[in-house]
Formats: sequence, structure tokens, C-alpha cells
Amino acid sequence: MIKKYGASVVTINLSSHSRHLEIEISDNGQGMETKELNTIFEKFYRIQNKNIHNSKGLGLGLYFVKKIIDRYSGKIVVFSQLHKGSTFKISIPYEN
Repeated sequence: MIKKYGASVVTINLSSHSRHLEIEISDNGQGMETKELNTIFEKFYRIQNKNIHNSKGLGLGLYFVKKIIDRYSGKIVVFSQLHKGSTFKISIPYEN
């Protein structure tokens, strides 16, 4: 398996709290610098390393994820540490 961002372990946890579906996705990949976290959901945004893109892609994946979550009145937040990995937390409301 090709590891685009260096993760060897990915963990997914699902839970339900107060009429919200909670999805948490964590990895042990390369992580991101704090300054990148506000822009990773922008259309065509790709993290750069000295103006070089070392991985293929158009910078649309996280943009579409955010659009879908917004459409369902949900929220997504990301926590990351460089060289340690990232955690994405998604919360989507639902009715019984």
C-alpha cells in the first residue's frame, strides 16, 4: 500500500452524543504545522514544502469533505502535530 502522507496506522472511532454522530479519524502520519490548519479545507490548497509538492493531488479532497459536512449542518476540526500525526473530529446532527 502506498502511504501518501506517511501514516502506517489509521484509527476510526464512531459514537453518538446528544443527537450528534461523532466521527474521529486519527493517524500517525507526518502531521501538519499549526499555521496550515486554517487553510487545509480551501479549494485547491496543498501544503507546500519550499514551493515543492511531493505528492500527487489537486487539493480538493478536504475541500469536498468540508462542503459535505457543512451541507449536513455539521462541524469538522483538526488537531495535528508535525511528525506525530493528525486527528480529524467530525460532528453531524441527526434526528430520531
